[in-house]
Amino acid sequence: MIFESSKYTRLSELQRVCLKQNIPFVSYRLPQETEIISLVQHHSVPEKLTSLNDIDKKVGFVISPFVENDKSKTYFLEPDCVYFSDEIEDVYLQKLLDNNRFLETIKPVVADYETTSSNEFIENVEKAVQAMKNNEFDKVVLSKIRIKPLDNNFNVFEFFLKLCSKYPHAFVYLLQLPGVGCWAGATPEPLLVIEDETVKTVSLAGTQIATDSDVESYQWSSKELQEQGIVTDFVEKTIRNLGVNEYTKEGPENYQAANLIHLRTAFEFSESQLNDRLGDFLKALHPTPSVGGLPKKEAREFILSNEKHNRSYYTGFLGPVNINEKTNIFVNLRCLQLFDKEFVLYSGAGITSSSVAKKEWEETDNKMLTMMNVMK
Repeated sequence: MIFESSKYTRLSELQRVCLKQNIPFVSYRLPQETEIISLVQHHSVPEKLTSLNDIDKKVGFVISPFVENDKSKTYFLEPDCVYFSDEIEDVYLQKLLDNNRFLETIKPVVADYETTSSNEFIENVEKAVQAMKNNEFDKVVLSKIRIKPLDNNFNVFEFFLKLCSKYPHAFVYLLQLPGVGCWAGATPEPLLVIEDETVKTVSLAGTQIATDSDVESYQWSSKELQEQGIVTDFVEKTIRNLGVNEYTKEGPENYQAANLIHLRTAFEFSESQLNDRLGDFLKALHPTPSVGGLPKKEAREFILSNEKHNRSYYTGFLGPVNINEKTNIFVNLRCLQLFDKEFVLYSGAGITSSSVAKKEWEETDNKMLTMMNVMK
């Protein structure tokens, strides 16, 4: 699946104009699809959501952080225009160029955190392992960031198309919103997908570098099986607590995402059991133990007390709602944030009582390669 830039000249211009004028937009490509969809909101500012209630009735794109704070809020882009692939009129592009209402939007020029050192990360892992041995929680996901200079010749449109080409099984996106900034990613993990009157969600955990074309050949350690079991149990209990009594469950099975192999268990149930409670399901599932930990409260408190950086929208969720009669909400993994002269990579690893700190550091490096391999 190759996305050639010559076939998307108007999409390239749309993204360039929106970025130049600070206009809210998102371009995305769903897993295993060839169509790129772009949503643009140029008449008004995206809504800052105080509640996820009634999100079922909205049409647009939602993005929510790992934890809401003064710098990171939940936003909903309600598009004035929806474009498919390269079908964008020249007159519309000119209209966007003449739109100056967002030019005074304050955009951060550089990140306000420093690259996470190996000593800091390893110390946090060891502290977490000890806390679990003291029965304070069962699992926690620790993250790190790496700040790198942006090449003078970097082309964000070409980068987006490379992500689409290289990672056909991921949800690929490029977005810019006031209050959010500019982000791009290729995430493998759906939080909640609604299509053809069916709801789907997954538990995803365990990580290995993909070295063999036979996905089924990978074996897992007791630590990785334990981690996947924790996430699966959480997802199953959560949907049952929300009244979903009839569902199918398949897995765990090996699943390749970019340069990595994971363990995945898939759940499906009828949309009628969702019963217009998309917001309730998102609140109950997020953050799953695959990005936060378990119990949720204790794990989150450990993360906020020990990570020096703000995760912002990394390990939050995002995706289109009611576009083309589909809703696709994904966990924001394998992503980066773009600034004027630098970019910030994010990655994390699930920590259990049997974790080895240096191996977890290596795992987070491997996860960063999803983005770095395309930046080259």
